[in-house]
Amino acid sequence: MLTIAAAMSLQLAPASAQGVDALKGNWRSPPYTQERYRMSDQCQQHADTDKQAVGESTIEVFDCNDPKYANVKARIDQYVAQVNPVYRSQGHPLYTNNISGLCAVVRQSSSERTEDACNPAPGLRKQPIVGLPVIWNIRKTGRSDWPYRGDSYSPSSGYGAISCFKDPAKGELVTKGCRRWKVELPLVGGGPCDCGCTVVCESYVWQRK
Repeated sequence: MLTIAAAMSLQLAPASAQGVDALKGNWRSPPYTQERYRMSDQCQQHADTDKQAVGESTIEVFDCNDPKYANVKARIDQYVAQVNPVYRSQGHPLYTNNISGLCAVVRQSSSERTEDACNPAPGLRKQPIVGLPVIWNIRKTGRSDWPYRGDSYSPSSGYGAISCFKDPAKGELVTKGCRRWKVELPLVGGGPCDCGCTVVCESYVWQRK
């Protein structure tokens, strides 16, 4: 996501079969707190406090090209098609139109917000959070510290992002998300982004379900 034409296109080789098998499946994403000042302007309109609780969710990771997930891939295509014109008008980097690799979708959510009200595209703000694609184009990076990286969208902040993953171990998957523009002051204790972008990152640990 670093030039207008190809910014969100990650020029990486597809993940190996072993890596795909390791990341596929259902994962528990634990609850966390989303600070209001770290939300998009659209998202801040729906924040009634400075800190918003984001509930636990179940995320399914799957092969984007598996025909049985064609409906989810179609939603990613729809998201990209409607969000890119918004980003173009704002001078932000665009998502690639080529969807492949691994993808991830919200299967369950305990958050109070049930619709994607923070979406940059007005026509998508009534879509349910359950069934929402949140990561796609997960590909191998060639790095040992963060072997996988993909395009993503955070419905709790309204921002596009880069998501990185370590190899799963002992039923856990460490993931890190980095916003791609609107640089902010580093979080207290936050380290520099080391998985392909320059803005401060946050890490989460998913548990296998």
